[in-house]
Amino acid sequence: MEYISPQPAPQPLPTAASAADRRTDKTPLGTLLSVLTSFEVLARYLEVELSRYGASLIRFHIMSTLFRNGGEMTPSEIAGSVFREKNSVTAVINTLERQGVVRREPSPHDRRSVKVVITDKGWNEVNRLNPVAQELSRRALACLERGGVEDLVEIMRQIRNDLMPQITRPAGRGSASRAVAGPG
Repeated sequence: MEYISPQPAPQPLPTAASAADRRTDKTPLGTLLSVLTSFEVLARYLEVELSRYGASLIRFHIMSTLFRNGGEMTPSEIAGSVFREKNSVTAVINTLERQGVVRREPSPHDRRSVKVVITDKGWNEVNRLNPVAQELSRRALACLERGGVEDLVEIMRQIRNDLMPQITRPAGRGSASRAVAGPG
């Protein structure tokens, strides 16, 4: 008969508390991974909370972007502002249009282009979700003091401004390059 040594008991997965108790990796890679993880946690938090009000994060982001820009933008402008590929933004815009919260109109400046315009129903949605978003934002940042929030905003702005020129992509053969635009 062959002797089989017992397998060591599986170790439990780290919990949020035990992971937070570990020493923070302050190397550049550790810092970057921490920022990315924080972004993912924040995005998931917002996705879960917004779903309670019948909205997804991308829907809210697009509608908020339209709101901040006077209620009308081209699909390309929206895609650049929310840092998504135009085809995925177009799919969301199609849904928003079917639901009656936006409509497409021909651009008065370029007949090959359209602009996406918030409808009355869309304005009602934005006005309904704005206080919700304000409260979610307050709760998400409640762990920081006012000075910490201001510092965080400035640090994120510096990172964006530093990296934006590095994500410039060629627009096509013989064309000028373009960068995905974003909030400043």
